[in-house]
Amino acid sequence: MDATNTETTDIGKSELAHIIESANVPTLLMVLYQVTGDRRWLAAPYLPTRTKGLGDHDTGGLPEDIQAEIRQAAVDAFDHLLRGNPPAIDIPTPEQTAEMLGVCVGEPVDDSYGVMFAEEFRRRVGAAGEDSRPEAGVPGGFRALIIGSGVSGIIAAQRFQEMGVPYLMVDKHDSPGGNWLDNRYPGAGVDTPSHLYSYSFAPHDWGYHFELRASLEEYFGKAFDLVGARPNARFGTEVVRAEYDEAEARWRVTLRAADGTTEVLPFNAIVSAVGMLNRPKLPAVSGLDRFRGPSFHSSDWPADLDITGKRVAVIGNGASAMQIVPAIADQVGQLTIFQRTPQWIAPFDKFQQPIDEGSRYLLRTFPIYRTWYWLKLYWQFGDKVLDSLRKDPEWPHPERAVNARNDGHREYFTQYIRDELGDRTDLFDKTLPTYPPYGKRILLDNGWYRALRRPNVTLVTDAVESVGETGVVTCAGAAYDADILVWATGFDATRFVSSLDVVGREGVTLRQAWDDDDARAYLGVTVPGFPNLFLIGGPNSFPGSGSFMYFMEVQMGYIARLFASMFAAGAAAIDVREDVYEEYCDLVDRTSELTVWTHPGTNTYFRNARGRLLFVSPFRNVEYWTRARKSSIEDYHVLATVARR
Repeated sequence: MDATNTETTDIGKSELAHIIESANVPTLLMVLYQVTGDRRWLAAPYLPTRTKGLGDHDTGGLPEDIQAEIRQAAVDAFDHLLRGNPPAIDIPTPEQTAEMLGVCVGEPVDDSYGVMFAEEFRRRVGAAGEDSRPEAGVPGGFRALIIGSGVSGIIAAQRFQEMGVPYLMVDKHDSPGGNWLDNRYPGAGVDTPSHLYSYSFAPHDWGYHFELRASLEEYFGKAFDLVGARPNARFGTEVVRAEYDEAEARWRVTLRAADGTTEVLPFNAIVSAVGMLNRPKLPAVSGLDRFRGPSFHSSDWPADLDITGKRVAVIGNGASAMQIVPAIADQVGQLTIFQRTPQWIAPFDKFQQPIDEGSRYLLRTFPIYRTWYWLKLYWQFGDKVLDSLRKDPEWPHPERAVNARNDGHREYFTQYIRDELGDRTDLFDKTLPTYPPYGKRILLDNGWYRALRRPNVTLVTDAVESVGETGVVTCAGAAYDADILVWATGFDATRFVSSLDVVGREGVTLRQAWDDDDARAYLGVTVPGFPNLFLIGGPNSFPGSGSFMYFMEVQMGYIARLFASMFAAGAAAIDVREDVYEEYCDLVDRTSELTVWTHPGTNTYFRNARGRLLFVSPFRNVEYWTRARKSSIEDYHVLATVARR
């Protein structure tokens, strides 16, 4: 294992001591144990307390003298690595990984996570592994199509480059980045820690704990070039139609350029990375075209819009509005927010907080430190949270929570609302949700409650019924004048792969197979009757909590293993077995009923019009990871064989 990055420079112990003052203590403990092999660092008095909430828990809850002792010992450990010496434990075993992470986060971590995280540790520190190129090689003339150059498309390109699989990537935009090119509204950024919103193959020196849009767009552009995708990409190009040719065992894809010209090209396989939160959704209200001022969806924010002193109406109070409102509240004359359903909102201590230079040095220089910090964050934002989302059939108060831990979160978040609103008690009932925490996507507080307290901000809980020339009218008949209407009403998240026509075997379309908005897929990746069509971010495959980026890498890793097996079998195409698909989809539905997202009091874009959960995975992250690891080409029909050239 390469314990440090190659661009490091000589640095003295006194400077290291200064740098380590800003380090995360639980993460330092993991480095100390791995570098020294001394188990005393995993025992009292060095045991961190349990991490609460979503903060970094930088002190580990330890007394100052113990923190000082840990930091001083860490100086020698990092100096040891800087001098080119290997750690005592090169790569932790799964058992060691689970034990160490349990100490790091202050609570037991099951051994099943050790297997998943030990493999991820190996990947992230750049330890030598098996050659990813398929043993059988790639068949002559084989070429894949990647649709989309956003987060998932870059992941697909990286893996294909690594495997030596020829591919073409197409995207309707003029540069990579996906949603981060579209959503340019004020305050746009991630509500996932920057280091979780990063590729394993493209670590980055982030400046803020939660980055804003411009930095994210720049990062994806750099990652795109890092993986070598640009020579294989066509921008300003849309996929109009993809039709499977059973006789040739390949897809015929119609591409449309920006000038409207079309061409049909053959591909042996398609990887759809089109994403879901990119088709704006507007409410069915009358008079949308009557308003005389600027009126637009939040994802279409005009670049030259001047909001200074204007009367602005924001319709919606979801994730986009949560970022927009605090960002513009002090610039506008009057801000009126139309809320459909109150949201559960978590404290956001590190909102717009820069990462200390010392921490940045450690994260940039030592892969071992960066990886343990990533694992700690992943646990906090991942399966630790998911355990509070499962229904407890013995819980006596299902009307307010789904289990005891979930109820504890309700009490904590409720008190947070009271504290943030202060003397504005008139807002409390309006902002307190009636459904269990996490029943809808949990949001982080960008200053939402502080914005609501401003004298120029009004919160309206009646729905907008119609639009007139000068404003909107609610269902209660009240009229609100505005100069600008912002429709922060979300996206059509239930119609997967709806931007193109996909025709599979026997002329069946994907829309027909899914009965329009009832998408299903084996592991969220494959659908019977559509050979060699692979979805990244398909139905029921987004993590309910954790790192979206990592989850997409897991799915592409699964797809890559299928490709390798297909090449080894000499197969031209594979099609998931109907029985495997049906069994899995049945398990998804049964497991979904055990989650908070199917609680009768929730209304979320995670479910379709029929009430079926189809956006997020109902499984714990480790459960999905394990299923993807165990699945093989045995779950598929081999449709044809090809002669090698």
